[in-house]
Amino acid sequence: MGVVLVTIALTFVGLFVLLKFGIRWYFSRMLGHVQALGSAQQGVAARITMQLDKLQFSDPQVRRVMQEFKALGYASAGRYTIDEMPGVKIWAGTHSQNGSLALVLELADRYFSADVVRFYDNGAALGAGTNPVFHAEHYPSHVQYRQFPRDTAMQDLAQWLEARPLQSAVVAATPRNLRQLNARMYAEMMDFQLSQPMPSLEAWKRMALQDAAALGSALPTLTEPQWQAAYDAQRQSQQTATEDALQDHVLRSGQVSAAQWQAMAHELVYVHALLCAEEVAERALRRSAWTADAPQVEALLRQNLAHAELFEAIQGLLPEDERFVYLISIDAPLDARVYRPQAL
Repeated sequence: MGVVLVTIALTFVGLFVLLKFGIRWYFSRMLGHVQALGSAQQGVAARITMQLDKLQFSDPQVRRVMQEFKALGYASAGRYTIDEMPGVKIWAGTHSQNGSLALVLELADRYFSADVVRFYDNGAALGAGTNPVFHAEHYPSHVQYRQFPRDTAMQDLAQWLEARPLQSAVVAATPRNLRQLNARMYAEMMDFQLSQPMPSLEAWKRMALQDAAALGSALPTLTEPQWQAAYDAQRQSQQTATEDALQDHVLRSGQVSAAQWQAMAHELVYVHALLCAEEVAERALRRSAWTADAPQVEALLRQNLAHAELFEAIQGLLPEDERFVYLISIDAPLDARVYRPQAL
């Protein structure tokens, strides 16, 4: 859940939506199952995998919207599920003349939304849709989205997009490339989200309540400890997603050989600015029986060292078979130093 979780309410129209869900999925679960706090069933997804599926939609309105798109020249390009987001169903349509993509997304029994998206060869994207929970600040500058009311006709969305001047040459969405286009854009949007610090608990709570109201959900009445538990769970989920995204960038960087990757992929440690000092210490001790409250570690924590200095100072306290050594640095989704076990 989270501002990120909550602020991006999955309407996946080209990915604008999914981005929203990746982060918001856990929160939507919380609204329906407050008693399950602390056992997140679905966390933030750093990357997505779309799969063709002969699925059926639950809401009869989805079929109506699909027919509206078809009447506008969008040919069905399949129905899709998302491996990382159970409960999400998507219909995609492609337009052979203008190259745009239409997407209708249904989230379990909660709601559906629709979008139209245009992709450009400079990496930018422009979309319009009925995503009920849209916050422009959660989109990178090269991805622009215009929010319309939920009862907007699909013709109005398509006409708005068609009237926008071209920023660059259009990359036509087709049944062959739409999964790749969406996965790439989702990854870029998620990298942007994950590079931002979590808001304060109060700001996060306000966003959660706003978004619940926008979705027509009953506002959650949680105790302060429950809100804190939900916030902490979201922060942990985002940290895990950040590490997944960092790992993806390490793999794609070309700085690590296939043999190295095979040997250490699951034991890499990432140190970056969004961690607190105690979290840096916990990562530094990942191969050790020590915890961050060991006297020697606490003494280092009191020195207010920079993250990398702290991590490496803790390594100096450990036997060689428990140490990590510097591997590489990467700059996406945020600046990070990557460490591997000294003894592989």
